[in-house]
Amino acid sequence: MKLLKLAFAASASLLALTACAHAEPVSIGFALWATIGAVLPSVSFATFVAIGSILPAALAIGAQLLFTPHPKIDPGKYKDTFQEQDSSEINAIGRVELGGLRAFGNTNGANRYRLVCAAKGPLVAIEEYMLGGRAVIVDSNGNVSSPPYSKKDGSSWVVWRTKVGDGTETAWTELLSAFPAIWTADHRVRGIAQSLIKYVSPGFTNKLFVKLYQQGEPAGSIIARFNTCYDPRDETQDKDDPSTWKWSDNGILGATRVMLTYPDLTVDNFDWDMIAAEADRADADVATKIGTEKRSRISGVWESESKRGDTMQQVLDSIGGEVVTTDEGLIYIRLIDDAPEAEIEFEAVHQTEFNWKSGPDAIERPNICTLKYYSPELNYTLGEIDLTGVSWASNEDEIARYGKKEMAIELPFCPSASQAQRIARRLFALARADSGTIKTNMVGLAAWGLTYADIEDSDAEETMLAKMAPPRIDDEAGEVEIPFQVWPDLPAWTPETDEADAPEQLPDIQYETDMATPNAPTGAIAVQYAGGSYELRIPVTGAGDGTGMEANFRTYVGTLPNAWQAMNEVDRTMAWVSGDYRSQKIDARARVYNSDGETSYFSDVASVASVAVDNSAPAAPVFGTVGGVLDGAMGTLIGYQASVTCDAITAVKIVMTATGASGKTVDHRPGQTQFITGGISLPITFTAIAYSSDGTASSTTTKVFNG
Repeated sequence: MKLLKLAFAASASLLALTACAHAEPVSIGFALWATIGAVLPSVSFATFVAIGSILPAALAIGAQLLFTPHPKIDPGKYKDTFQEQDSSEINAIGRVELGGLRAFGNTNGANRYRLVCAAKGPLVAIEEYMLGGRAVIVDSNGNVSSPPYSKKDGSSWVVWRTKVGDGTETAWTELLSAFPAIWTADHRVRGIAQSLIKYVSPGFTNKLFVKLYQQGEPAGSIIARFNTCYDPRDETQDKDDPSTWKWSDNGILGATRVMLTYPDLTVDNFDWDMIAAEADRADADVATKIGTEKRSRISGVWESESKRGDTMQQVLDSIGGEVVTTDEGLIYIRLIDDAPEAEIEFEAVHQTEFNWKSGPDAIERPNICTLKYYSPELNYTLGEIDLTGVSWASNEDEIARYGKKEMAIELPFCPSASQAQRIARRLFALARADSGTIKTNMVGLAAWGLTYADIEDSDAEETMLAKMAPPRIDDEAGEVEIPFQVWPDLPAWTPETDEADAPEQLPDIQYETDMATPNAPTGAIAVQYAGGSYELRIPVTGAGDGTGMEANFRTYVGTLPNAWQAMNEVDRTMAWVSGDYRSQKIDARARVYNSDGETSYFSDVASVASVAVDNSAPAAPVFGTVGGVLDGAMGTLIGYQASVTCDAITAVKIVMTATGASGKTVDHRPGQTQFITGGISLPITFTAIAYSSDGTASSTTTKVFNG
């Protein structure tokens, strides 16, 4: 904001002085609303803004709240399935992993049903299903098709269905049918994202029972995108129509959405023009140690019954933001810069008193920083970053002199290790910073609602950037006291030296096995058959262990992944699925399994930015054995038949000929065996040519059969 110098004439009115206050920082209105509003729900933040006459004592409370520790949030605990008599409503924003509350469980014959409520809806999309701690594929009919749960007949020992929690839910037909005496049409569980999981028993005497359910039914969880946000930059969205809102992990939009979950606030309480501008800043790419990322993103979980101020402050800390209100009492959230711009300047001539405190006493000042964030790498738990060797995270001289004084920073709504470290450096430096107070006459009220000031220290002959706490007014003395904290002089962020590595990706839980992990699939191609239909094919190598292979793929909506889907595996070398996936982004992965249903780890994920038809010439077909064909009734020889295979991934057609017979053309995919029958007069010459989608031919394979 524009720098405002205090060069007021003696006759300037108080109104003129306060007219320049453009923004109310979180330390005044929001901190009060967050705490008092949690105790007195009838007192809203909007009311505080409108009143504009908060008592000085209350202002002091607001300032104190800035430095009050907040109860910790453990997002990892929500991955489990739990059963409690009284459980708070769970909320989620961004990308999270959730199990949930087991709201109902009962048995009907061989079937056990579990209804699990994950969180308040809407559930926007599921990216991964986890059963018993490992990834599984759930088909569109609900069948879990991954080993060991899939059956040879195509059904499954586990059936998993979900509802998104958009408020249109009706009672589960499966529960109405299985438990008509206790489950009725009124049991809708509306507005809650939920899973109904049916576990089918093979029977206690079946050895498969121990394999599937030796520790009880495996609990389910989902990695999913939750909640929608209003984005004023998107013309297709209407702030008054939540059905038009879309999912986003933009830090500003997400934090605003969290605030909108509180009953005190509506969309009319927000300055959407300012939010749009800040959302652009949150979307700006910044450098990281391994590339670039958006500056501010949000993901996390919280309970509705938690104190709104505690939750919101942790959201703000996690995105690197602060709540601000305009002169009109509208709210927005802005990002905090490492070097914010001063909004006002207090020169020495305007100060009646200057008090300085050189930071916390060394014996109390934090000298080492520890940092946790909502870590996708650690399977959506609060994971710690190893900051060893990162210079900003410790003061070795003070540690040697006074011992370690740890500052533990937890950012439960921050999904990025890089983002967490950029924010933590500033928080750690502020905790060590110098502080003080200045006193002025009533002109100090010009600081009302501002956050950052340049304050002159005449003794040191320097001017420092400071973050101000709310002014304290002494009407009798005609003075205004402004506490401040000196803003640390932070050098430009250098990822190569300022950023520690994110934790290593924690693999999914697997059964103990020594099976080797397959290689990442080597791409993905589309093929087209003569009839016009398309097929997606994925080649796989290194899948020789075990007794079978499971391959998965997923598509994207824009930059966001859909759930993984099953494929049809061909031996251990290829997988396919019908459909036209041309020009789509595709991810693919594979793992092997054995006869006991144990699996290897998934391969690395292979990504194809845009699937295209591959018209490369196939390798030549291969002839197998030739045998006589007998008439079924008479048992007489009627011809000689040859088998033909072609494992080329681009092959979609084989044209075959044989002496004494008409030619034969067949659609083909790797793994299939084709046949052609010739006459009975020897020798017989067999030929075969494979073709790709556009008719590009392989070389001709010839086999002469002499009997």
